[in-house]
Amino acid sequence: MSCKYRIWVAENIYSLITKIILYLLFCAMHISLKIFIFLLEILFLQGHEISKPPHIIFIYADDLGMNDISLRGSPQIPTPNIDALGLNGLVLDNYYGEWLCTPSRGAFLTGKYPIRLGLQHSAFNVGEASGLPLKEVILPQQLKKLGYQTHIVGKWHLGYQTKEFTPTYRGFDSHLGYYTGFIDYYDHTIYEDTGLSIKPYYFGLDLHNGSKILRNQQGKYATHLFTETAEQIIRHHDTSKPLFLYLAHVAAHAGNFFKPEQAPPEVISKFKYIEDLNRRIHAAVISILDDSVGTVFRALHGKNMLRNSIVLFVSDNGAEVDPKSSGHGSNYPLRGNKCTPWEGGIRLPAIVWSPLLNLKKPRIAQQLMHVTDWLPTFYRAAGGDPSDLGSLDGFDMWDSLLYDSASPRTNMLQNLDPIDGTSAFRLGDLKVVNGSTGNGFDSWYGPSGLERFNGPATFEWIFMEGSVVAQVLKKMGMWIAENQRDTYERLRIRCQQPPPEIAYNGCHADKNPCLFNITDDPCEYKNIADEYPEMVAKMMDLINMYKEEMMEPQSKPSDSEGDPMCHNFLVVPWLDPDNYVKCDFAEGSTANGGLSLKVNATNSEGPTHIKIAIHWLYAFLILTIINKNQSVR
Repeated sequence: MSCKYRIWVAENIYSLITKIILYLLFCAMHISLKIFIFLLEILFLQGHEISKPPHIIFIYADDLGMNDISLRGSPQIPTPNIDALGLNGLVLDNYYGEWLCTPSRGAFLTGKYPIRLGLQHSAFNVGEASGLPLKEVILPQQLKKLGYQTHIVGKWHLGYQTKEFTPTYRGFDSHLGYYTGFIDYYDHTIYEDTGLSIKPYYFGLDLHNGSKILRNQQGKYATHLFTETAEQIIRHHDTSKPLFLYLAHVAAHAGNFFKPEQAPPEVISKFKYIEDLNRRIHAAVISILDDSVGTVFRALHGKNMLRNSIVLFVSDNGAEVDPKSSGHGSNYPLRGNKCTPWEGGIRLPAIVWSPLLNLKKPRIAQQLMHVTDWLPTFYRAAGGDPSDLGSLDGFDMWDSLLYDSASPRTNMLQNLDPIDGTSAFRLGDLKVVNGSTGNGFDSWYGPSGLERFNGPATFEWIFMEGSVVAQVLKKMGMWIAENQRDTYERLRIRCQQPPPEIAYNGCHADKNPCLFNITDDPCEYKNIADEYPEMVAKMMDLINMYKEEMMEPQSKPSDSEGDPMCHNFLVVPWLDPDNYVKCDFAEGSTANGGLSLKVNATNSEGPTHIKIAIHWLYAFLILTIINKNQSVR
């Protein structure tokens, strides 16, 4: 074989091998590219899954004071589930609600100050023909635009004169709960003053499932009933859709005044170390509320929803501390009561827990925040654009909570009541309080929660009997609490005790506006109005600007035809065509054999125990009628 031929064969073999290698490389690259694209698709799909709108679980306590949970340093009422959320999440240290139930709930659902809704003067009474304006597009309606399923369990308190004002006509898919401001924990009735001289009290059963009255739940403790309902909603939820669950407990609000504090005896017995019996029962009420938080958290875990959830625990306003108003809560050491613009009435417990916050350790959030901020914040967290919501008083706080950046909120209107002449405004660290401040409860009230204890709350004491939330977090590898003793210490609000003499006589807001530096003086001891008159003038000018934008207060006495007696002692939308009747009892008549018991405890004479006995008899007679009607049906 010639040399040239050998060279030619070698070159062709080399060329063939080169082509084969190149072909194989091409095939490998093509396969790799497909694999690469496939992996990208997986990552994209995973990212899409992660970015699904989160489940939002909003647990709203009623009349829960800053000192009614152990997280803020009081060892008196251990709340291990609430504390576990805070120790592994965000504690909102500068969170503010409104001063009363109806204003707070209206602000929460609309993102607007109560002055824009006519809710700035008082809470709605039973049978009052007032309501959250129907023109308002509220939180569940906004979230439905983003694909949410929406449920409310518990308290509404935003009007029910016709069905259009009730929850299932305002964007909620379901409602099991009550329309009015409170109910008895066991029989679910309300007995409330009306503002009417001839019929000072209305009484009726107020428990609903959608538009239907629930008659067969009497004897079921309300907190347990609402918790079980929330648990069922979670258990049956289609997890391919985001859930908004608004769990609005009656706890820790008092029940009917003739038996305001109610809890199961076996829970009350846990708190024998609390001397005051009513405070002891109140502790049991809060303990069961804490159990509810654990039950809901466990249900979310069981449904595999926790990793894409935002769980919140918040109070609507400060605690009632006046025993004459069935109050046994504590805002200590903050000043004032619910129904006042003082810090004790509006600075509230608030906790946010969520894996979406990407916390490596718990955080005490110092950002200024108001109840109106929840709507735009939730809308943004759910993937919406808050600018689509129109004009709001609330701010989108999501980035501030997520990245611990500065709050977009630098001021807030804290009260503006033209009837009582009360106003309050926060600007940065400063707060101005002006006018009547509510029923004489301008002072500082206990209990401190430290009675019979050697010191403030400790992790060991609070978690001595365990915590469902803690168990779930540890099981999921999401327990990030650290230096718990230090956290409890940092969460305590410290003020000089007892309050200095100047605190009692340094501010007369009914005569002149008072000014406080809340950051330096959280208990509102020192009035600095004389030192900064220009700031007082500026802040009062801002209040006056809001007066120009204010809607007239809706507040009015109960409608004489809204008496549950007219509807077999049932609380119903009485002006709705399906329920409306010309009531023979509207003026206290006994026509057609109707029952009319005129009981006026406010004006009647005689010992208190006799008055209470009369009210007990009245309630017993009416419950007998309700039960008789139920058995007939």
